[in-house]
Amino acid sequence: MTCLIRVSILALVVGAPVTARAEEPTVLKPIIITARKSDEQVKDVPQSITVVRPKDIENTPLDPGAAIAASSPNVVWQNASVGRQFFSIRGISSLGVPNNYSDGTIGFTVDGIPQSMMSSQNVLFDIDHVEVLRGPQGTLWGANALGGAINVTAKQPDGEHEAKITAEYGEHGYAMGEATLGGLLIPDMLNGRMALRLNHYGGDIDSLFTDDLGARDIAAFRGGLQFVGLDDTTITLTGSYLRDEANAPFTLLRSVSGFPVSGVVSEPDYVTTHADVGLTIKHEFDDFSLTSITGFQHNKLTSRTESNDVLVPSLFPTVGSNVWLGGDEEKIFSQEVRLNSMEGDDIRWVVGASLNYSDLDHSCMAPQCAPFPYSGLVTTNTNLRALNIGLFGDASIPLGEQWEVSFGGRVSHDDVEVKKYNDLQIASLTGSNDADETYLTGRLALAYKWNDAAQSYVSIARGHGMKIFPLFSYPENGVVADAYPAGETWSYEIGTKASLFDNRLELDGSVFYNDVKNGVLSFFNPGVGGFTTTFQSYETYGSELQARAAITDGLSLTAGIGYTHTRLGSDGASSMFAGNRVPNIPEWSISAGLAYETDAEVVGLPGSLNASVDYQYKSSRSADVQSTFDLAAYHVVNARIGWKNVGDDFEIYGFGRNLFDERYETYGAAGFFGSQLVSVSQGRVLGVGISKSF
Repeated sequence: MTCLIRVSILALVVGAPVTARAEEPTVLKPIIITARKSDEQVKDVPQSITVVRPKDIENTPLDPGAAIAASSPNVVWQNASVGRQFFSIRGISSLGVPNNYSDGTIGFTVDGIPQSMMSSQNVLFDIDHVEVLRGPQGTLWGANALGGAINVTAKQPDGEHEAKITAEYGEHGYAMGEATLGGLLIPDMLNGRMALRLNHYGGDIDSLFTDDLGARDIAAFRGGLQFVGLDDTTITLTGSYLRDEANAPFTLLRSVSGFPVSGVVSEPDYVTTHADVGLTIKHEFDDFSLTSITGFQHNKLTSRTESNDVLVPSLFPTVGSNVWLGGDEEKIFSQEVRLNSMEGDDIRWVVGASLNYSDLDHSCMAPQCAPFPYSGLVTTNTNLRALNIGLFGDASIPLGEQWEVSFGGRVSHDDVEVKKYNDLQIASLTGSNDADETYLTGRLALAYKWNDAAQSYVSIARGHGMKIFPLFSYPENGVVADAYPAGETWSYEIGTKASLFDNRLELDGSVFYNDVKNGVLSFFNPGVGGFTTTFQSYETYGSELQARAAITDGLSLTAGIGYTHTRLGSDGASSMFAGNRVPNIPEWSISAGLAYETDAEVVGLPGSLNASVDYQYKSSRSADVQSTFDLAAYHVVNARIGWKNVGDDFEIYGFGRNLFDERYETYGAAGFFGSQLVSVSQGRVLGVGISKSF
């Protein structure tokens, strides 16, 4: 089928319209999601959801988190440095930078398997779609989903034949090669699929003493087998591996001439590896289905960060190289077992149990890992173990012809243990502690169906995170003192979804309010030369509106606009930031996309032509909790044009990613002597690509 190329106006990327044949009307293709652990059309689920398609991820292939945020209203991908990248939704965020790899406010899963913040930054490829769910999602998606959840569904080894190779080449040494192979291995018994991607990028940040920074080298593999030889039972085994090497600078001086330019004395080096195995077993009984999802992951990050940047003012200037070293190794085991109602039942329900266990070893030799006078002189080592178990249930029940009530809850128990020691055996930096908590999360929604094409709803949800032992900063309440309290939120939402003009236009609008307690807050404290941790309440409110349209046969539009207002509260361990904005949360986010496909006869060629353009806007936002300065507003435009042959199995195309070379800032913090330190996005890449299917 001829693919439609789209341009995504902001955040609503929910899928391309069906290509109309002469005898068929131009309509929007239904979008099937699993937000409530069962297959449903997105228009029928009473909550704000964006569905991101693979072509949207391709706009930023080296940074899929940025692509997801660009396509989703009120979603932010905060990129401080390698290993310090995280999502925010509707202003619910790690305040400053995360404190450990579990200190996220957004759940992230791949094929139903929960990921940590280490693996959520991995490249995404060979995927079917990404679901962005706004509002607390702890009922069905586990711990630390205070602000929402992002669920990635990869393409499955379902027996469908696909053999395809793709290659791209562009500026700054950009190169990508990808191969996909899938189909039947043993008819009516065994299916298989695998995909391989190689990426190279030479970097686009000038450096006074080193090669260009911002370079990447990525090798990734994904594969799976699906056994279908038993009646009513499907067994799917998947696995993936990734190695990602980067040399991004920790921060850049904002005001320097020729920005972005780095003055680091030696080249940073970050190496990330990820390996996972997943096993999904599904059996359908007469009246319900049973699903078991088992996952194991191994994540590792080694970092060599050059802290001496001659362009950045310092309290104690360093002569020569000053290297910070870090290492993180994480093992995660997860298990979920659930029972689901059958598709098409009047009452939709799911009940189940889940377990998630992580074991992380963290090593650090840097100022932020030990307080004065040991800053940068001692290597600290931390073992952090976290266990979350839960029982959950969720249901939707019709109340007559037009009303429907949806409700769910989860009882969770957390058990967290931390052990700290160091290479110099300093007693004040040695010790252990633990924390545990049992709590309830839940949601309630009431929907009114105006007709088969429109519904309005109101919902309330309660979210809850895990207690936090900081890894990346030293806490104000002691090195191995009690954990910081878990974040909690009450969220309220009112929305409407409608399909208009004979299913050629879909609209999805909502307003929301979030009241968050115990947000863990980390900020760079120039007085101590490192990050300090505390906690504080905050609130957010706003709205989003999404739309997609099949304008004509071959012409499609997607669009979205989001507004979020945030304010730090006065209760918590510290009130000195009360009234300030949550850092790195723009009030306004807008995106728009337009895609067009037509017969190539208009230019005297066989086959078809396609073109798309995407636009993204983010307003200015506070760089840090002190509101020291604002990160600038920015606009990003992506464009693509291609030609396909008559057989639809060969395409050649050109692309411009970040077409106008907008070097927008992804993170900011105040440095010494009034300096402003930031991280920046990748710049423009112009290139060409070729794709062949067999």
